[in-house]
Amino acid sequence: MYDVKEIQATAQTIFEKYETRFGRREKDAFLEFCSSRFKGLGYAEDEISIHKSALGKNLVVGPIDADILVTAHYDTPAHNGYIALPFVRIFGQALSTLLGAVILLVIFFLSGVAGGVLYGIGVIPSLYLIHIVNYIVLALLVALVFLFKNKHNRNDNTSGVLGVLAVAALAAQNPGLKKKCAFVLFDNEEKMLWGSYAFAAHRRKTCPKKSGSPVINLDCIGDGDVLAVASPKKHEVWDKLAEHFREDGFETEKKHSMLIYMSDHANFSRGVMVSFARRSRLGPLYLPNVHTRRDTVCDLDLIERLGGSVCRFVEKIQEGENNG
Repeated sequence: MYDVKEIQATAQTIFEKYETRFGRREKDAFLEFCSSRFKGLGYAEDEISIHKSALGKNLVVGPIDADILVTAHYDTPAHNGYIALPFVRIFGQALSTLLGAVILLVIFFLSGVAGGVLYGIGVIPSLYLIHIVNYIVLALLVALVFLFKNKHNRNDNTSGVLGVLAVAALAAQNPGLKKKCAFVLFDNEEKMLWGSYAFAAHRRKTCPKKSGSPVINLDCIGDGDVLAVASPKKHEVWDKLAEHFREDGFETEKKHSMLIYMSDHANFSRGVMVSFARRSRLGPLYLPNVHTRRDTVCDLDLIERLGGSVCRFVEKIQEGENNG
């Protein structure tokens, strides 16, 4: 069984050697490490594969036509969370993200205004030069938001990877559970969900009968006290999973969102994202410190508890099918 010392050792190795997975070399080294960890849990080499496409590399453990997928993304983000960070503890994730976007637009607008003023007093000789300077400012803003990697990523999404490993460890001790599940670590979630998009398309093509299988996506599960269960659209897996977590003692809040709670689950018809969040002063939830260098919290006890609960949910599904 995946004991506390083992998960602590795995987490510490990731924190020390693999905390950023931003470029291909970092990602490939991490995939090799994760493959070794799955093998250490008892998964044979022929049960572990890389799904490779132009949109990234996904690590797949177990049968691709499994009844249930337990997933996370392994890539790490750019250093852009600071834009919303001043607001999240007051307003929550959604409004703070909007305010951050407005700030970027205001900066771009003020750059144009400043250029116009300088042109008016004769400092800048050409309107074309104003446009060039303004678009340079826009390019710098984009670079700051998307091109510089975040140095600390313990919650987003090292915690999700550790959660998948915890569930896989428990499943490895239960042949029925192991047969029912596959575990997937997605690439390029931070780039418009590319990795999961490619995998979902591949799965629909190779095993179309399983295209509606439940997908439990663990994203940012290492810091928080409210369990957000989110889906782009309403479906029975979303309802049942939220109910199960409440029965298991978690403070749970269902979220139905096409944008703010967006992750790899969105590429699957019955996908659900599970995240721990905190409540802002005005009530809405937020994910603490993600996409910032303050992302240094990863509560292993919380992850282990959630991993056990996910396994119990899968067992419920299995028992219901057997009784049915």
